[in-house]
Amino acid sequence: MVLSMAKEAQLPEKTASQDHGTKRLKHAPILEEDRINTLPDSILLTILSSFPTKDAIKTGVLCKRWAYLWTSVPSLSFTDTSYENEAAFATAVDDALLLHRAPKLTNFSVKFEYRPELKPRVDLWLRFATTAKVDQLSLCLSSCITPEEYTLPQHLYANEFVSKMDFGNCIIEPKGLIGWSSLKHLYFGFTSLTDDVINEVLLGSPRLESLELHNCYRFNRLDIVSASLKKFVMFHSYYGDEGWDENELLELEIVAPKMESLEIVGTLYNMKKCRIKDLSALVEVKVDFEIPIEEDDQTKYCESENVVRELFESLQQVKKLFVGQWCLLVLFIMSMERLPSPLLKCKYLTMKTSMPRCVLPGIESLLQISPYVETLVIDVELHYRLSSHDLESLLSEYDEVNQWKSKEIYFEPLLRCLKIVKIFGFRNIFHTSEVFHTNEVFILVVQFLLKNAKVLEKMDIIEPRVMQTQTCNVLHECLQVAQKLLSFPRSSPHAVVMFPMLVKPF
Repeated sequence: MVLSMAKEAQLPEKTASQDHGTKRLKHAPILEEDRINTLPDSILLTILSSFPTKDAIKTGVLCKRWAYLWTSVPSLSFTDTSYENEAAFATAVDDALLLHRAPKLTNFSVKFEYRPELKPRVDLWLRFATTAKVDQLSLCLSSCITPEEYTLPQHLYANEFVSKMDFGNCIIEPKGLIGWSSLKHLYFGFTSLTDDVINEVLLGSPRLESLELHNCYRFNRLDIVSASLKKFVMFHSYYGDEGWDENELLELEIVAPKMESLEIVGTLYNMKKCRIKDLSALVEVKVDFEIPIEEDDQTKYCESENVVRELFESLQQVKKLFVGQWCLLVLFIMSMERLPSPLLKCKYLTMKTSMPRCVLPGIESLLQISPYVETLVIDVELHYRLSSHDLESLLSEYDEVNQWKSKEIYFEPLLRCLKIVKIFGFRNIFHTSEVFHTNEVFILVVQFLLKNAKVLEKMDIIEPRVMQTQTCNVLHECLQVAQKLLSFPRSSPHAVVMFPMLVKPF
């Protein structure tokens, strides 16, 4: 106290003028340097290119320099959100293109609710983009009110500049040869594609590296023959008047020596064949599909088994594999019927499942044919359900838990290479009415992995980022699981189990 008083005594008193000056400084406006306007136009145009075009146009009111700066942006993106109607949206696009003056476009994207009366204007938009030698072109339309879809203009099928194209709800009907000599990435969504059109696309795209078909229909045989294709995705999530005819069968055969990634996802009706040839470059495959089967349809059962068997025979050399729940169940049914399953050489294996009891034998079957796995990922989704309830009913009388426990000796030779285990979405394993640590399937799988993985280094039980809330209930559940896992024997002395909300591993 004495020291502080002495210091106060040493401080000089402020004069009246000094005090007035201090107050004046406190209330003086702070003028910050305008750094944005010191940037060159090239950088400003790059920034504006990341905006939706509607927002980029609004920057014209900032100052004289910005008034028409947006007209030189190399990227244009239009969506119909916040417009009174589609006619107003079309007028806004027309006005923007009328003022735009960039000689070259890197990107041109339009997404809106299509109306047949707007076809001439959409034609002009596409002509504008191709005249500007656009590099990436996207036309994603929706037609909820009218069933009439937009037909791509014929000039679009001869383009030597575009490298990426996305088309949604468009009719693809080339009347001549396709010439997409620079095209590397192609996406079709909700589009009617015949077998011939797909073949013409592949023939006319000699540099195509990525092909994605999302909810496309009307084709029966997909012969994907390409010397350049590196990625192929087929996704189907609905079935109705615009799906495959119930009497038509789908055959998929792929010959792509440079293909590195393959995804077959969704509900594939009437799939009869799925075969891949010449896959020396194939590294990553995702098979998360199901083939709906009517009750007591023995022929369809056999066809489905053949599809899975042929597919897995094609994937023996793949290093990274993602398998969905339906395929897990089919693999087990095949083992019950003593049908041969190919031995896989994958080192990174992901299984997607909602962890029902009936999936245990499927996990067992997949692990039996995957002895070289080094990293195992179990992706748990609570709402991951199958439409093929007949498969689950087929297993209803099978005692999965006791069968799993009785095969512990048989499991012993497995998992000799397993080092890393990751379990995503562990809170999805239980319902709110259940207690997490009593879930038999999860406990059995974890117990088995800890007991049989002799070189296991780490097991991560990972919470989805959107659910990482450390409430008291969540922490209590985590501690209960931790206590349960602590009681399990581990064959690897170096195995560490990691929880997202615990302070340290155990």
